[in-house]
Amino acid sequence: MDEVQVLIIDDEKVIRDGVERSLAGKNFRIAKAGNGEEGIAMIEANNFDIILLDLMMPGIDGFGVLEWIKEHKPHIEVIVITGFATVSKAVTAMKEGAFDFVGKPFTPDYIRIVVDRAVEKIKLEREARRLREERTLTLEAIQNEQSLLKTVFGCMVEAVLITDPQSVVVHHNPAAIKILDIQTDPVVGKPIAVSIRDGSVVQMVQEAIGDRHVVTREFAPGTVSRRYLRAHCAPVISSGNDGQKILGSVITFEDVSTHKEIDKMKSDFVAMVAHELKSPLASIEQMIYALQVNCQYEAASNCSKLHGRMTVRTRDLLRLIENLLNLSKLESGTVVFNLERTSGHEIITDILEVARPQAEAKDIAIDFQPCADDWWFNVDYDHMRTAIMNIVSNAIKYTPEGGSVFISTSVSGGFANLVFQDSGIGIAKEDLPHIFDRFYRVKGKATRHITGSGLGLSLVKEVVEAHQGYIDVRSDPSHGTTFMLSFPVAEVVETLH
Repeated sequence: MDEVQVLIIDDEKVIRDGVERSLAGKNFRIAKAGNGEEGIAMIEANNFDIILLDLMMPGIDGFGVLEWIKEHKPHIEVIVITGFATVSKAVTAMKEGAFDFVGKPFTPDYIRIVVDRAVEKIKLEREARRLREERTLTLEAIQNEQSLLKTVFGCMVEAVLITDPQSVVVHHNPAAIKILDIQTDPVVGKPIAVSIRDGSVVQMVQEAIGDRHVVTREFAPGTVSRRYLRAHCAPVISSGNDGQKILGSVITFEDVSTHKEIDKMKSDFVAMVAHELKSPLASIEQMIYALQVNCQYEAASNCSKLHGRMTVRTRDLLRLIENLLNLSKLESGTVVFNLERTSGHEIITDILEVARPQAEAKDIAIDFQPCADDWWFNVDYDHMRTAIMNIVSNAIKYTPEGGSVFISTSVSGGFANLVFQDSGIGIAKEDLPHIFDRFYRVKGKATRHITGSGLGLSLVKEVVEAHQGYIDVRSDPSHGTTFMLSFPVAEVVETLH
């Protein structure tokens, strides 16, 4: 196969560069686009084979780009890039024609595996198309081509089953018998339900054939196999003079047991360490408080100042642990969001009441100017409060004494826009692309004495995107930093004057 043309569309430069590095050294010609509009323009001008597409982007998002591709360039294989907290969106994208998806954060090996699988599909489709077009091939040539395909088919490590339109198995590779623990013999010529007794597999095949789109399912151990499997079922469609005709389906089963075990081990480890640290730290904080309120010599000694520092450091550790726990849950997809209709102005007012003492201690003025319209959004109150509190706390923390923090809201186009602007030390241009990375902290003379874990903004981004929102940041070391958050509005009520 000639050089494969790959386009990466993502608004995060670190993701674009990471994917490019992951595919380096292979037979790929790679191009990159920073947003949906730029990506569509590049697709119109070039013949790309594979698109790696971020779903959550400002402007034209991934779904808009996917819809355009399926209408104008349906031959392109689209691989969706999404966060673990938005896997449901990736599944929706698969139903709308995407080939596969990759969850953030990803490993270079996994990116290569998914892209190689797309390349293999393109090869097979091109080979099949060529065989259909070259009707004048001699019988010997056709047999040689079939032998080559059979050899490739037999070497695949994924289990592959091919069915006719009635879900009867017409072919399978050797890996299918092993991975699916199939006991029936023979498999070919029998309905797939005879060999795989899980009804959801039959339903998956029927849905792919009936709706003519790729269907993805995951099967836990004990259902279709002793392993944890991820299945993709794609309809096989033939186009001729008499229109499109369904020839059957191709089902691939990928063993993802190792990935699931690693994810579970990571989550269990983080949860265990966090819980083991949190309990004694909370007790220490209570004991420090007891010493502060009961010691009659506090005001006249250095104990008060020392206890104050101990309390601050203890709370920093507690906040780090809480962020670790929340990030672990968000990434593993185990967070259950209890969405409730919440007043946007009310949640910001509550946060500012808590944050004002921190600002007053540094003589920082906080100015909150809400828009004239009351607005609501559907959010998990605790998670959203934590995210916005991180933004406000950072604004105060990184603003020198005597500075200011300005907060405003507006409603337009069905979205509520929250702006948090400070007169702080700002963020250098080279640091901006990394501020949402876990454990990343801007290092410099101005931040040397400011404590932090580097997890706060990572958590903010996860929470915002999990609520179908957007986050953007602009900064100038000479003027401060501005964070902009946008969320879908649940309801708008005009204020009567």
